Amino acid sequence: MRRKLSFLVTLWWIILCGVIGVCMLLFANRTPIVSEQENRTLAGMPQLSLESMQKGEISEQFESFLTDQFFLRSDIVDGMNSLKHLFSALTVDDLLNEEGEEVFVPQIEDAQTETAEELTEITAQEITQETIDGETPLTSDETVTGDVARVWLEHKDGTKDALFTYTKEDIQKAADVINTYAGLLPVGGTVHVMLVPRAQTVNKFALHLDTESGWSSEMETALETLLSSNVQVYNPYELFQSAILDGEYIYFRTDHHWTARGAYLAADAMLKGDGYQTIPLSDYQQKTIDGYLGSIYLHGRNAKLKELADEIEVFYPLLPAESFRVSNAYKKNQLPVIDDTQTNYLVFLGGTSGPYRVLESGYHTGRNMLMVCDSFGNSIAPFLLPYYDDVYMVDFRDEYYTRADARAGVKDYVRRLSIDDIYIVLSETNGIGSIYLNKLMPGNIN
Repeated sequence: MRRKLSFLVTLWWIILCGVIGVCMLLFANRTPIVSEQENRTLAGMPQLSLESMQKGEISEQFESFLTDQFFLRSDIVDGMNSLKHLFSALTVDDLLNEEGEEVFVPQIEDAQTETAEELTEITAQEITQETIDGETPLTSDETVTGDVARVWLEHKDGTKDALFTYTKEDIQKAADVINTYAGLLPVGGTVHVMLVPRAQTVNKFALHLDTESGWSSEMETALETLLSSNVQVYNPYELFQSAILDGEYIYFRTDHHWTARGAYLAADAMLKGDGYQTIPLSDYQQKTIDGYLGSIYLHGRNAKLKELADEIEVFYPLLPAESFRVSNAYKKNQLPVIDDTQTNYLVFLGGTSGPYRVLESGYHTGRNMLMVCDSFGNSIAPFLLPYYDDVYMVDFRDEYYTRADARAGVKDYVRRLSIDDIYIVLSETNGIGSIYLNKLMPGNIN
């Protein structure tokens, strides 16, 4: 009797597994797709080939396909994470300080590319909510001297803490790179520089207005003294302070980016710095995407952050605009400007695309620009359209850029595309002291 029962259980188990397997083969998504929930590309059905079978890769690829395309997979992952974080000792502030991870969008290549040399990220020294070298907190009216420049978070009790510390050596390296870029421009051209904080930094101020009175940065002043006359530096801490104190929604809570409203403030400041009369934000048609859980949430998928779900404000270009991938200074396949199929940060330009891309405005200004940026540039680029014929963009990070695909350096692109102005818009991760500014930007000039 026991043998018969065991046989029946085994038989029905085999039948159930077989039915599930057949259903997956028939109905599961066979192509790789980007998962908004897991922040990665889910595996698709592997392609059978003699080479993959000889190397033994087919079984591993097929296993990845079955794992990624399993029925109710997202619900199961959500349930397990909710159970895990139910007993977590981390506070919401701890969670909001987590690293954010960007969704990687698979690139559509029309030429074979080479893998760029892997480089280790070097970020500016971060000192979060701590005193410097064990000293007591400085009062707001004390003068800071020495070989460093700091970003300060100022408390209502008159003390302040350093959020970031930048060395004079790193500031000098950044100035040398920026000056080299400024030297590529024709007479009358300007380099606009804004090195912006991420939401993890902003929300230490914005979400604690009961204890924090403001913030300030010494870095921009230190950098400005080392730059050429055709370079303008903008201080985002100074720019954003009044908006934060007024409760404006300029940065996400669960994502490391600024909102489109924050991006507009940055664009408005830089354009006015160049003498433009800017278009008010109220003139733009907009829509709102509710219930957005961004890169900070996706890093740990902690259920506690769901209570801080964001909304995405999307502002459409004033005139019809087009975007194209650019390689060897020539337009390639078309890309979105606003991707209405997306419900996350990829709504802006459909995500980063390399090696270069261009946004065509339909305006006839007689001027073109190049923006050197990371993903913060995706939401600011549409606001630059009314002031330039063509808005070119480049993100030198390895996921999006290879020199083999670009086919030429920045110097050649500036000349061949008749670039008048360069905008450098980078987050703190890719700013002073980073591999992006110290290595990738100078390494791709010639």
